[in-house]
Amino acid sequence: MAVLGWVLSVLAGCVSPRALCPLDGGNPWVEVRSPHFSVRTNLDADTAEEAARELELLRQGLLQAWSGSFDPPGTVEVIVLRNQRALEEFTNVRIEGFSAATADGPMLVLAGNAYALSEDPADPGTQAHELTHYLSEFALVRQPRWLSEGLAAYLESIRLRPEKQQVILGELHLPFYNHVRRSGWRTLEELWEWDGKGLLSTAESRQYYASSWLWVHFFISRHGERFEDFQTRLMRGEEPRSAWEESFRGVKDLAGQLHGYVHGGPHVTYPAIIAPLPPITSPLRTRPLEAAEVHAIRAQLFLMTPGAAPPEDRMEKAEREMAQALKENPNNVTANLMRIRAALDPFRRLELARRLVEQHPASGPAWDALAQALDAAGNTSEEQEAARLRAVELQPDSVSAQNGLAGFYARTSRPEKGLDAARSALSLAPGNPAVLDTWSTILFQLGRCNEALSAQQLAADMLHESTPERLRRTVHDTLARYEAVCGAAATPATAPAAAPAAH
Repeated sequence: MAVLGWVLSVLAGCVSPRALCPLDGGNPWVEVRSPHFSVRTNLDADTAEEAARELELLRQGLLQAWSGSFDPPGTVEVIVLRNQRALEEFTNVRIEGFSAATADGPMLVLAGNAYALSEDPADPGTQAHELTHYLSEFALVRQPRWLSEGLAAYLESIRLRPEKQQVILGELHLPFYNHVRRSGWRTLEELWEWDGKGLLSTAESRQYYASSWLWVHFFISRHGERFEDFQTRLMRGEEPRSAWEESFRGVKDLAGQLHGYVHGGPHVTYPAIIAPLPPITSPLRTRPLEAAEVHAIRAQLFLMTPGAAPPEDRMEKAEREMAQALKENPNNVTANLMRIRAALDPFRRLELARRLVEQHPASGPAWDALAQALDAAGNTSEEQEAARLRAVELQPDSVSAQNGLAGFYARTSRPEKGLDAARSALSLAPGNPAVLDTWSTILFQLGRCNEALSAQQLAADMLHESTPERLRRTVHDTLARYEAVCGAAATPATAPAAAPAAH
């Protein structure tokens, strides 16, 4: 894995390897905001700004995988720790980074010296993969799992060449290429069934991921026009299997073609795509993080980092961090939001949320927390409506706030009032199953039965192994109900206009 310029800062001075608050002997923390990223890190300010620029450059490079003008909305939250040793404090497994889903979109957690966006041929790894998932949800309305994972793996090998204003896409993913040559691959029919599989072993999972990359690379290289037509149909909301049959009608012996693609000898070529890479010129905003915010970040990491640590151990450590955060600054918004979410008693949550709004009347997240606390306490009165409206007013780009307002109107049987908020949430997070579920509920209540069924089918398409079980059951139960009421056939999904298909 190549090394970011920011890793040089690790070599300067004797510092603790842990991601501590400065008051506990750690490095100062900063937040850098760019147009599409919010980076919180214990890297020095200059290096943190360079990291934000490099993430913007990576995003710009990945967007070149789609033709035409494509610039989806939204901000990705990123936590960058100085190195992998700092990340190890929060997990009992050795990882270089991970992604997590939040109510407002994806969050990336990266170890600074494990990720690079440079002209070095080594691939950028996790952040390219996860950003592709995020961006492709705007480009493709419906995605079978093999396509979603195959595209993400295809773009992991991205190479940025800013000095030439070029990006290279689609070079061989050597670990997956060597895997399929050595161990074989899953058939396309098996990949279509991947969505219905339960938990797979590590070896089985790797074969599915490697096979998805192989099929996508093969289709882009050898059947580019048909593959683009397939994606265009998905962009319009067509049912994936039917769209596939139409796009590849008449093509014979794909299995044999793929075998020749892998084992055809030295005359087989694997073309890559060279695309323009516009320079990044957007301004950055940098501010120091106070001690309370650092402790809140640490609490968040203890709760969300992958690993087999028992939930009670995670919570104990997180609670210690939250307590210290509130000791440092009892009025800090981030720390109080975490305390509200951690409170099990709904009326205690409501008390804390009311107090936070009194302290920070101009904070959108505070009003959103109050609305959620009111809902958890069974209050569906005008007070909750006012809180949700204020949250949306203060943070119009918040998926959580917009979807919460739409859901409130759906629960109180006023779908016409929730339509705009549901549409806004969908434009911000078109691949979010919770947002799609709310959107379908609004449509169903408005009597738009076929559109509701189609939207709920999209929600089911977007479920993955990381989806909470409660949401998974809700989506499938609602889909069964809509199929019973509306009939199994539905019109193409009503969704915001998406970007053109991949090259």
